[in-house]
Amino acid sequence: MFKISKSDYVLGVKCPNAIWFKKFRKDLQQELNTAVLEQGTAVGELACSRYPGGIRIDAMPWEQAAHTQTIRAINANAPYIYEATLGTKAGEYCAVDILQNNNDGTWDIIEVKSTTKPHDYHYLDVSFQRYVFTQCGINIRNCKILTLNPEYVRHGDLDIQELFVEHDVTADLQDENIVATEIARIRTVLNGPELGIAIAKTKCNKFYECGYKCHCWRNIPSYSVFDAFKGALADEIYAAYGANLANVPADLRDKQMHAGDIEAFLNDTETINTDVLREFTDQLKWPLYFLDYESIMSAIPMFDNSKPYQQICFQFSLHVQRSPGAGLEHYEYLHDTAGTDPRPRLIQKLIETIGDTGSVIVYNQAFEQGRNTEMAQAFPEYAEQLLAINDRMLDLLIPFRNRGMYRPCQNGSASIKQTLPAFVPEMSYANMGIHNGTEASEQFMDFMKGKQTPEQTAMMMQNLHEYCGQDTMAMVKLLDVVLETLKQ
Repeated sequence: MFKISKSDYVLGVKCPNAIWFKKFRKDLQQELNTAVLEQGTAVGELACSRYPGGIRIDAMPWEQAAHTQTIRAINANAPYIYEATLGTKAGEYCAVDILQNNNDGTWDIIEVKSTTKPHDYHYLDVSFQRYVFTQCGINIRNCKILTLNPEYVRHGDLDIQELFVEHDVTADLQDENIVATEIARIRTVLNGPELGIAIAKTKCNKFYECGYKCHCWRNIPSYSVFDAFKGALADEIYAAYGANLANVPADLRDKQMHAGDIEAFLNDTETINTDVLREFTDQLKWPLYFLDYESIMSAIPMFDNSKPYQQICFQFSLHVQRSPGAGLEHYEYLHDTAGTDPRPRLIQKLIETIGDTGSVIVYNQAFEQGRNTEMAQAFPEYAEQLLAINDRMLDLLIPFRNRGMYRPCQNGSASIKQTLPAFVPEMSYANMGIHNGTEASEQFMDFMKGKQTPEQTAMMMQNLHEYCGQDTMAMVKLLDVVLETLKQ
């Protein structure tokens, strides 16, 4: 008899192939994201403090001891039970984050999620929990999902009541008969042979990107119908013609996301649209300031005047070119005091170095503009200067996204990680100590929480200097390519 957990249930509903892989192909399992797990644990612990005086179940959910402890706590009429765990005779089991006693013979399920709103798969999760507990004879009255409050702004100590929001989802859950049907289907899959692989852009990314996608998609070309077409259409074309773009009929190519990408790929040709390039360069005003931020994002606000999951900038790189053909100047800020808010000193340094005239060039303007707007709200004494910087911004992504320049090796993407090697192949992130913004954020968060040795911090700081500096130098080089192309 297979035991079915709530995570098994959600995965089985998402994809029968994936639940089979989870149970039988341990060699395919991906490494867990420890940062995400730690964050979820921290949110869960805070949530329990919102409902004080309860009993915690300390046995593991798959152990019989957890079931025994939970029944004992229920019989003791505990006001709350944290990690309440029950299992059916058929083998379904789950732990409820918080089981709330209504003191009338009924109980409420409170599932804690470290998100700012309930998501589709959360409803499946709670549906399964209600089914298991009901099957075990517990009278469940209401089911709630507790999320972080996206509007909460920290001022001083955390306000636990305001930090969270309860969402009553009782009426939105799957009927217990539907849950039973899904469980039966999952068990049929697990009692049968391997289903093979499943490939569908819409399904593999449904709820979240499947951890087994790298296995199922291992033979999909690096640039395929899934890159060139939107979700449902990509799936239809794949079903009819496969992943290889060479097999897609010409009339269907008209429906690609970016006109000309498939033709550039098939013919190995470069696209140049000087009108698009000139539309961008005509807006340039010297001096030019090439700006890039790095940031951390915490589910639980770490600093005053911040919200859950707000991006907190801790570093900027600024390359400056005063006039056409002039040499480059480089300025930067990297916060070096753990546990303190990086923003005040970062803002001061930025305002000192960015001047009040000239274009501020970024790559993906929404990010830098958004951070400046948030910092202006949090620190109104700097609002005028920060918003003035926003008014000067030009987005270097736009001429590449609008296919002013495009090469097949970009594989349909205009991200800087794709455009840089396409047009400036001598520059690469491959051998750098930090390769992307996620690594930068995770390592700096460890520093802020005091989880690094001095040696680790020294190495990280050096890597961050190089990484963020490369991002702005990349923009310098890409703009040079655009300007040189227009001279030809």
